[in-house]
Amino acid sequence: MKKLLFICSMTFVGLLTGCTEKLETVIDSSQTVDNATTARISAVIKTDYPSATNLSVSTIDDKKVYGCDFSVSGISHEAAVSATGQILSVYHSTDDVTLPDAIKTYLSTTYAGYKLEKVGIGKDASGNTSYKILIQYNDQKITIVFDAKYAVVATFSEPKNNVTGDKNKVFATKLADLPATIQTQLSGYDFIGAVVKTNSEGKKTYFVTAKKDGILYEFTYDNEGKLIKTVSIDPSKKIEDKSLKENELPQVVKDYLQINYKDWKYEKGVVLMQGGVIDSYSIVISKDKKIALLLFDKDGKFLKVVETPTIQLPKFENKDLIVADLPSVITEYLNKTYAGWTFTKGSVTLKDSSPEAYYVYITVGADKYHVYFDKNGKFLAAKRG
Repeated sequence: MKKLLFICSMTFVGLLTGCTEKLETVIDSSQTVDNATTARISAVIKTDYPSATNLSVSTIDDKKVYGCDFSVSGISHEAAVSATGQILSVYHSTDDVTLPDAIKTYLSTTYAGYKLEKVGIGKDASGNTSYKILIQYNDQKITIVFDAKYAVVATFSEPKNNVTGDKNKVFATKLADLPATIQTQLSGYDFIGAVVKTNSEGKKTYFVTAKKDGILYEFTYDNEGKLIKTVSIDPSKKIEDKSLKENELPQVVKDYLQINYKDWKYEKGVVLMQGGVIDSYSIVISKDKKIALLLFDKDGKFLKVVETPTIQLPKFENKDLIVADLPSVITEYLNKTYAGWTFTKGSVTLKDSSPEAYYVYITVGADKYHVYFDKNGKFLAAKRG
């Protein structure tokens, strides 16, 4: 029942294995880099990495952004450098890394059963720590970028069975540097951040986070600036549960009950919703003094059955919190990870009067974070904005 509830759903730590492959160079094969540009970009890298060797410069965005692959003490590095000489991102591949628990949690729960392919650790244009993780999940290669606070900055999914995901470069960009067609589509939104991904053919994908009327949006645009995916998150929305009569059940649930529980009596059902969006269904049925609770996802797909002693469905409710209400384990985590944080608002989701999940909205200087914890106060995930 937790699966899609953003507050309850982000129960995220996985065991990472090592990886030894080099982070590949992204080359725009349709364009070459002149000697003067190669020398200029190489000089930028040598300034920050004096011992860099085997430098290879490529074009990412002609006359705007260039890639540079190089080695330092035998360790492969990849960088994105602006035409003005600013390093936009740099990552080094590693096979000896212990990722923060927050990242491992996110990967193992959001992508249960994923296969780790590559780990890149580096820094963004501001010099802050950044993590670029490449995984394979359900026959897809997925690149996830995390910031220094372990918030997800961007997520890029390749088409199924696409094998080129390991040749992607990523770097953050400003609103003014996005294509004009994307800027136009963002009119009326508060821009939070954007990350560009380039593939081996020089094609770009743009991941943009923005905010409007208190709702967070994650937009994905293709190389031409066409919107291809939208994810919206409304942290202020509360959990709702609505009782259902048997004839109000989705047809797929009715069919499942008819096939698998034909002789059972329908007792009661409920649809769990967040922000008007269906999360899951819970159905109680009985037969010969036996009582069972059946759980289905938002699409009516059967999840599991639980024996229960009474004909009773779980009751969910939300309660607003002040900073003094936060469990000590949460405040300790915030003090450690978000030094100087200021509490803006928070809430706890209760299941049958017991804590199920916590949500905290904080500010750290000019940055704002939505931070989520499980019922025990364990960190689950964070979103910027």
